[in-house]
Amino acid sequence: MKLKEILAQVPDPRGGQGQDYRLWSILALIVVGFLCGRRGLLSVFLLGRSLNQRQRHALGFHKGTTPCHATLTETMRAIDPEALMKVLNSLAICGEGKETRHIAFDGKTMRASKDENGKAVHCLSAFCCGIREVLGQTASRGKGMEIPDAMKLLAKLDLKGKVITGDAIFCQKKICKTIVDGGGDYVFAVKDNQKNLREDIETAFNEPVFPPAQVGKRARKGSRPHRAAHH
Repeated sequence: MKLKEILAQVPDPRGGQGQDYRLWSILALIVVGFLCGRRGLLSVFLLGRSLNQRQRHALGFHKGTTPCHATLTETMRAIDPEALMKVLNSLAICGEGKETRHIAFDGKTMRASKDENGKAVHCLSAFCCGIREVLGQTASRGKGMEIPDAMKLLAKLDLKGKVITGDAIFCQKKICKTIVDGGGDYVFAVKDNQKNLREDIETAFNEPVFPPAQVGKRARKGSRPHRAAHH
């Protein structure tokens, strides 16, 4: 699928007076700018103004100019971020190859995001290590939302044949069940947040007090042959 066809799926929230440029063209310019190493919309705007006529036409700009910095900024503010993320995720190649099998869950608290109540925004991302792409992300304000956010993120991913990794916070029955039901596997750390589970695992990996081989050997030595009963 071409970039134009993918970006054309993003819902356009702009009014009739704000559509001097097609939405897919604006988004295509931003994508191309970031792929070229530009940082920020001002830099993308400068890149757009440096394009020749053939390059502008390839991005859908047929009026002789590309959007100004303000147009880029206001357009990105108006777009539904969830809808944009869903469409952009389709650009990532997540097939059946080994390079796309590992997906890492990781959460980060956004700096300078606290509100008047002292609650910061916590962002959870699903990162495909093989292709170095973020396949999905979700964010919540305040603590204690990692598990519900993980469930939301899992619902958006194709889990078949994938291996999900993450910190001990994700070692939860419902998260593990969701992954397995979706055809995937998981590797999570186990710490004191699951104390009983950690102790059970430690017990399973400890050297047994009575090794099975020795127990079986003793049982064979102490056993007596049984005679068949005659009636």
